[in-house]
Amino acid sequence: MDKVTFRRAKVLENREVAPGIFLLRVEGDHSARPGQFYMLRAWELDPPLSRPLSVFDLDPSGVSFLYKVRGRGTRLLSRLSPGDELAALGPLGNGWKGVEGRVALVGGGLGIAPLLLSAKSVPEADVYLGFPGKPYLVEEFRKVAEKVYVTSETGEGGERGLVSDLFSPEGYDACFACGPLGMLKEVAKKCREAGVPLYVSLEERMACGLGACLGCTVPTKGGPRRVCKDGPVFLAEEPCWDG
Repeated sequence: MDKVTFRRAKVLENREVAPGIFLLRVEGDHSARPGQFYMLRAWELDPPLSRPLSVFDLDPSGVSFLYKVRGRGTRLLSRLSPGDELAALGPLGNGWKGVEGRVALVGGGLGIAPLLLSAKSVPEADVYLGFPGKPYLVEEFRKVAEKVYVTSETGEGGERGLVSDLFSPEGYDACFACGPLGMLKEVAKKCREAGVPLYVSLEERMACGLGACLGCTVPTKGGPRRVCKDGPVFLAEEPCWDG
């Protein structure tokens, strides 16, 4: 990858799609592979760290990100209006691997963020989406995926339960997953028993996004790996799931 530097980008849209969940779209000639991310900041020095956000979608005029307000940084992002500017560093990370055949994309909570662009890039993709409450942005997936399965812990807008319980790897040539650790473990167990390769996108706190600070290092069977540089996508058998 060529040298990556922060670039100024104008906000085109920043709307709340669910309580505390925002879809941010910024202008610019951005490029990214499915599963990659950007480091974003809309402030000077405080807080000191940028925020890593997965690429949700790309269009001719810009790039979209999905995020949840969790602290000071994302709260500042949520206050941006169209016409405001932020700084964007990216695209970063390795992204999903290219696979052939029928693919299942499994996302839980904000783990749905890197899946839409993936669904657009895979000719035969089924999508499994899990939400803690009322689902959001499901129609965006229905536009591009062959089948979309939805679960909700409250039963709103989909089947009541966990997406990892609904998901079955049978009939798929490969699976991609992103979401809470418990969900990833269950999906990995099912794929391992079915003999279906699974790629997982890990979520870790990041500082630099470039692999220099080692702040997002996770244990793997091949030794410590940096989620921002070596990942965020790994084969499911690589991470040491229990630390």
